[in-house]
Amino acid sequence: MLSFKKVGKKRAVLAGTVLALVGLLTYYFVYYPSGQDKYPILPQETQVAKQDNKIKVTPNTDIAQKIIYLKCNDEEVIKTKPAENLIGLNYQQVQNIYSGWSIDKFDNLEIAMTLKVDSYCREHANNMFIGVKDGYVAVYYGKPGEKAILKEVTKLPLDHIMPQDAEELKRGLVVQSREELLRTLEGMQSR
Repeated sequence: MLSFKKVGKKRAVLAGTVLALVGLLTYYFVYYPSGQDKYPILPQETQVAKQDNKIKVTPNTDIAQKIIYLKCNDEEVIKTKPAENLIGLNYQQVQNIYSGWSIDKFDNLEIAMTLKVDSYCREHANNMFIGVKDGYVAVYYGKPGEKAILKEVTKLPLDHIMPQDAEELKRGLVVQSREELLRTLEGMQSR
């Protein structure tokens, strides 16, 4: 009876060892594929149809580039077809060309990528207007409307401005340059 228990323990240890070895080998071959081109570690949200180097950019592949402007939270999406220098490239080669971009989807039909930029979008960067904030004259990025971003509130109270100027400021007075902004503010203070 003792010898049967010893043989049973040996078999159990051997079976456990074999099972652990199979698990380790499976892990190694799944997460560390062999070959010259190792697969990159992809962000969790990345969609790749098949994780192999057989997927290549074709002339019919749609490219969607989303740019997120962090200072104003606006997004710009540009959809194009690939340039000639991209045709025939695989995921890793495209990632090398677009090194600052995050590739969210990569297959023969579509490549979707995102770039986060620490600045304002064109609308906010190229446009400014003078408006009102809490009873004071204020300067905004963008165009008058909901998407305007407050740049600064001046020390000039609205009740120290001529009534017709105050009405124009409530609607938003667009200025074309920093010089025009300063001249307009100075003119309002001197009246």
